[in-house]
Amino acid sequence: MICIREVSTNEELESIFSFRYRIYVDEMGRPQKDADHERRRIRDALDDTAINLAAWNDGEIVGVARVNFARDGHLGMYEEFYEMSTVAGDHPNRTSIVTRMMLSPEFRQKGLAVQMFCSCFGIGLRHGIRWNFVDCNSHLVPLFLRFGYSEHLPTATHSEYGCVHRLRLDLHDVEHLHRVGSPFLDLLPVKRTSSKLHFAQELGA
Repeated sequence: MICIREVSTNEELESIFSFRYRIYVDEMGRPQKDADHERRRIRDALDDTAINLAAWNDGEIVGVARVNFARDGHLGMYEEFYEMSTVAGDHPNRTSIVTRMMLSPEFRQKGLAVQMFCSCFGIGLRHGIRWNFVDCNSHLVPLFLRFGYSEHLPTATHSEYGCVHRLRLDLHDVEHLHRVGSPFLDLLPVKRTSSKLHFAQELGA
């Protein structure tokens, strides 16, 4: 049974930082300016004000994600990179970003990505967030579009991830979420047959 929850203790946060290193550096070989190669961990300034999520399976972390609210602190390069001010009066009090989303290889085809993003969406709803911003490489764009994100800017070069697509989500646009069959609908206060399982099976997420 996989359990997804917010992490706050120093010990569990260190487990997340170590997990990031294993995935990004050991597995993917990605350049990471914040990687501590001696301690084999990745931690950056956004962790100071973040909500970090971890998915646990038999006591081991198998997935992580990070949510930051713009109102809680500086978002580094992301505020300009995503052009978050384009949502006018909603920024910064109702905007957020999701970063550092990654899964263990053996869980990438088992629906965990859907569960993790639904957890991030739920956090946004509970904290009065309307807009969420993310970026991803090309092969993940269809997944984000099916969640309900839209590409609001041209592709750009990220210093660590290369060419990325910049997307945003209106958490309150129920009509659009219905059109794309987003699994986020199951978290809104509207009656709807659960779509998470069918969504995960269709995408192989």
